[in-house]
Amino acid sequence: MTIHVVQPGETLSSLSRYYGLPLPLLASINGISPDARLAVGQTLVIREPLIVHTVAPGDTIYALARRYGTTVRELYRNNVSLGGQPLLRTGEPVVVSFSDHARLGTIQANAYAYSYIDHTLLDTALPYLSYLTPFTYGVSSSGRLLPLDDASMLDAAARHRAAPLMHLSSLTEEGGFSNERSSLVLNNDAVQTRLIEDILETMTRKGYRGLDVDFEFVFPEERIAYAAFIRTLRAQLAPLGYPVLVALAPKTRADQPGLLYEAHDYALLGAAADAVLLMTYEWGKVVYTQPVSQLYRRTRGVHHDCSR
Repeated sequence: MTIHVVQPGETLSSLSRYYGLPLPLLASINGISPDARLAVGQTLVIREPLIVHTVAPGDTIYALARRYGTTVRELYRNNVSLGGQPLLRTGEPVVVSFSDHARLGTIQANAYAYSYIDHTLLDTALPYLSYLTPFTYGVSSSGRLLPLDDASMLDAAARHRAAPLMHLSSLTEEGGFSNERSSLVLNNDAVQTRLIEDILETMTRKGYRGLDVDFEFVFPEERIAYAAFIRTLRAQLAPLGYPVLVALAPKTRADQPGLLYEAHDYALLGAAADAVLLMTYEWGKVVYTQPVSQLYRRTRGVHHDCSR
């Protein structure tokens, strides 16, 4: 695979000739129109297709997957221009496989999404995701699980074979993170028991495959209690095959001051959870596991096309 940075005067047509790729195919690989104008500094992916199918009348994405012994998910990944949608247009090229596929390696990818996300956008992203995490199940003033309208996102995840992770946060009914809500959970055993019962019931009923805990602005003095809560969750969920992840604020040193950081003890939480997510949103989501093989074996047989 080559990443080409567009230079002054370059067009899709000139790059098509330079790299020996048909213009419609070059455009399709990059998810842009064949007549798109390029901007200087824009990046284009250059990959050499191994098998390309030209759509004939009556072809469907499902029939092509069967014909070539691949999956619909893989066809969507190879053809970003399809946007995760089954509609095919007669005459368009569909990449079945690339010659560099085996050399590129694989990753595990997770993404958060709000319940009001545009589903065209969601369908475009899902073929590339190992996990989808609907945002968010909060905590009520009585310490119970607040509901989330996640049915359509879970249906979409199932269609695209992305495993859903349940997201638990200290969000209130008003929509803000509350350290008082997290404190209620961390310091009351009865509340913890009820909340975990709610979590297990919801995960089982809705088909979630793991839990991501995101308690932000936790009181510094509750650093140890937060790690203990994660250990308790892991002890309850592990026998059922559910991994427990914890979302961490990005720190540059262990004693970094600030309400967002002080209770996020990397050593304690890393030991308590199956995996952690560093919330470096300006860079994208970075996943660290301990170890990765254990985390993904715990997803109860769900197929993932990505691995480390």
